[in-house]
Amino acid sequence: MRLWGKVVSGSLLVFAAVFAGVGFVVPEARAACFGAAAVCAAAALLGVPLIVRAFMSFTGDEEVLEHGLKETATITAIEPTGWRYNRQYPIVRFGLRMQTDGAAATIRQAVHPDVLRRLAPGAIVNVRVASSDRRRVVIDWRELTPDSAVVR
Repeated sequence: MRLWGKVVSGSLLVFAAVFAGVGFVVPEARAACFGAAAVCAAAALLGVPLIVRAFMSFTGDEEVLEHGLKETATITAIEPTGWRYNRQYPIVRFGLRMQTDGAAATIRQAVHPDVLRRLAPGAIVNVRVASSDRRRVVIDWRELTPDSAVVR
């Protein structure tokens, strides 16, 4: 989990501890405080990690871009999700087929509108693949191939 996710989870756990402490000291507020402590603890241990994981998949995984194995893939499908990153970059669902082993992958990734206009099924793009999990694939927009300029 990213640093900001750990900070938010840690803060929620501190809130849970404070609520639990108040619940022990103030008997008339015990039920409300223990309930609030349970909600804070659940959010810290379950909610924040799930949210962090969801947003990392929308924006691309910087770790895979920096340390992933360099490969090429053929775009088999392009499907808009209707979401945008920073209100400018559409988030698109890409179907990919790796050229090295023929494995299929489906990813969601933000893409610059100008680049998106040049892409179509059949385009070849550079990708980075996590060495620990070959299902984690990120298109490397920093290095477009000549074949990625396929016009629709």
